[in-house]
Amino acid sequence: MEKLVREAYAARRRGDYDAMAAMCAPGASLRLAGATEHCPLAGTTRGRAALRERFATLAQFAFANQKMLSIIADGDRATVHWRANVTYKPTGKSAVTEFCDLWTVRNGKIASIVQFIDTALVGQLTS
Repeated sequence: MEKLVREAYAARRRGDYDAMAAMCAPGASLRLAGATEHCPLAGTTRGRAALRERFATLAQFAFANQKMLSIIADGDRATVHWRANVTYKPTGKSAVTEFCDLWTVRNGKIASIVQFIDTALVGQLTS
């Protein structure tokens, strides 16, 4: 479990969205927690092909000095608390923030990821 999660973060850092999608089950989902009326990035994406596109879209956000603060893996679930300097490439705005990701893995593939982000900060970076 922990190895797969670390490999997924490494693929994201490399910009290897094909590898990220390949780690996902066919019906996998990514949910960016938040109210879509306040944060257009919030919402759920399902399916390997849609996730590949979503990962590429999220590449508008660059992460520097990414640090995993903690990881707890138990059975088919993992929780990762991490911090990074996030830059929104179109505006060049950046800030340091923290994230919490909840992972579910089944049969060696990512079944779901729920990512908790600072939606107010996303609004500031993207405007």
